[in-house]
Amino acid sequence: MITAIVLASGYSSRMGENKLLLLKDGIPMVEHLFRQFYKINFYGVIVVTQYREVERLAKSYGYTTIINNIPQNGISESIKLGVKNTDIDSNFMFFTGDQPFLRREIIKKIMDISDNRYIVVPRLLGERKSPVVFGKVYREELLRLSGDIGGKEIINKNLKSVKYLDFSGGNDFLDIDTREEYEKVR
Repeated sequence: MITAIVLASGYSSRMGENKLLLLKDGIPMVEHLFRQFYKINFYGVIVVTQYREVERLAKSYGYTTIINNIPQNGISESIKLGVKNTDIDSNFMFFTGDQPFLRREIIKKIMDISDNRYIVVPRLLGERKSPVVFGKVYREELLRLSGDIGGKEIINKNLKSVKYLDFSGGNDFLDIDTREEYEKVR
């Protein structure tokens, strides 16, 4: 049982505007991700955001939305809000909303090797990428995060419980952070 948690509360400071709503092929960037969730057997999909536009879009897909009223506390606040709103028996798959090329098939491959006791981390040419699955045993550790610290801290403390899934190419894991990156893919 895996719940998808989309972390969509960031300020897009390197972009200078809300990158999640920038259009890629006529569709908001975050919506590309939402569309990939169809036909995936998630226990649920939770979108944590500070943006009403993202909230409306997520609700139009039937996803649960949580408004992050204190995004200035960093990514840990979005992680905790997502985890608090999941079933106690669920594992957690964390997504960022700025990966418009991430395909359903890649998501399923990552899910296929997950279980309750492990952290599953995709790697592209040896570099850690997102989305990451945390088994339910990491619930309390995730709820103890603070500041602008994400799951990397937990991964680094639990390396013996990390399963890596290696990929050798493609742009599935490409995330868009700057205006230059956006112009290249637009």
